[in-house]
Amino acid sequence: MITVFLVSLGLALIAFLLSGARRLVYLLYFLAYVPFLSLDPEGAGLSDLSGLERVDVRLKMGVRLATAGACLLLLARRRGALLQLFQPASLPIVFFVLWSATGTLQNPSPGVPLLRLGELFSFYLMGMCLLLTADRYQAPRRVLRWHCLGLWPLCLAALCFAATHPTLAYHLGPGGLRLGHRMLDATSLGFAAALILLWSTHELRQPREGERHRGLERLMPLLALGTAFAVLVYARSRGAMIAAFVGQLVLWWPLRRDDSRSRTLFVLASVGAVCVTIAGSGMIADWFLRGDGVANLLSGTGRTSLWAGLLDEVPRAPLLGAGYLSLSSEGFFEHGGVRWTNAHNTFLFALVSTGIPGLAAVVAIALLPAWAALRKALSAPANEQADWMLLLAAQVTLLVTAIAGYGVLGYPNPAMLFAYAIYPFSVARRPAVYRPRKARRSASFAAPAPTPAPRGVAR
Repeated sequence: MITVFLVSLGLALIAFLLSGARRLVYLLYFLAYVPFLSLDPEGAGLSDLSGLERVDVRLKMGVRLATAGACLLLLARRRGALLQLFQPASLPIVFFVLWSATGTLQNPSPGVPLLRLGELFSFYLMGMCLLLTADRYQAPRRVLRWHCLGLWPLCLAALCFAATHPTLAYHLGPGGLRLGHRMLDATSLGFAAALILLWSTHELRQPREGERHRGLERLMPLLALGTAFAVLVYARSRGAMIAAFVGQLVLWWPLRRDDSRSRTLFVLASVGAVCVTIAGSGMIADWFLRGDGVANLLSGTGRTSLWAGLLDEVPRAPLLGAGYLSLSSEGFFEHGGVRWTNAHNTFLFALVSTGIPGLAAVVAIALLPAWAALRKALSAPANEQADWMLLLAAQVTLLVTAIAGYGVLGYPNPAMLFAYAIYPFSVARRPAVYRPRKARRSASFAAPAPTPAPRGVAR
């Protein structure tokens, strides 16, 4: 257990150093993904407060408290930082947390839901800290590299533990072995791979930044691309694969009519995707079916009937809901002889557990950053438009993931941390010119040098 924990921390540190962030707040951001990895293949989740007695849970909770506490201290050092919570873009998140806490207090055992709700809010505080201390005056390409590479240690850990701890990394299902479900569930693992795949393809098609070594700027995206593709294939998460495809479609979409290069790349990528699909149609069909029938696949592997049953629960508590992370007054929802604790749909989970006001807040939290990214992509200068398209593609990937999996609420997962950490950057108003800190200080406090007058002219 300790070895797995130390390897996870080491991979996060390596990814942080390769990202080029060089900021304390980003070190905390990279480390914040470590608690999502299970350290013990036999350990269960934190279903009640008695789970805190396990060593692996205490280790992960210690990392979570350390990263959240350090971000809170960094925010407290900045004058007026907490006033950002009262900005219009922050109100849906603040309202959702307060409303969910109100509904959760009516449950007989509110301990774990309130703990998870505080964890959700700490993700947003980390996003505010990233914006105010690192992201505000950085180019979008650099910020997106740092945010996306925070998920890279999850993919590296999956491949590393697949070779060293197969009982931790693999899950044996009806369709064969899959990465995930023990170390980290396949949906979350696939989401991390989908975002790394987005960033690496974007980075490889763009000209070099020229800020780091040539090998680092080209070899690292290639390594990330290979890692993410392998994890996405072997995790065998259909939802993550669909989200990755839609995200790539948005990333490569030619936004401007006069951008012939993007239009050519989009056509070539589309033709290549069609050819690969036709050539490997049988293999792709086997990958998607995973030993199931077509009828079961069309029903979302039983999710559609689950959703219909959950909708019948809404009239019982339309305002406060059943309580955060609860699908009924008992906490779980029994359907088809199975006790479900997850709605497998972010918006339906919000409706059942937090009521109609909670659903409205979640819809705003999910759509506001996507809308802001689209507006920035449409109005950005030509040299930054592709970077804002990457942000839009990441937000669309989050939305697709939320339809049949995790999103901006529920049990803590990598998608939730990524969504709240990048939310402030997505909705913030960007300055017209990006300048390094040293240049900003000199421009702000140093008086301009007087222009020498021509010889023979009096001042």
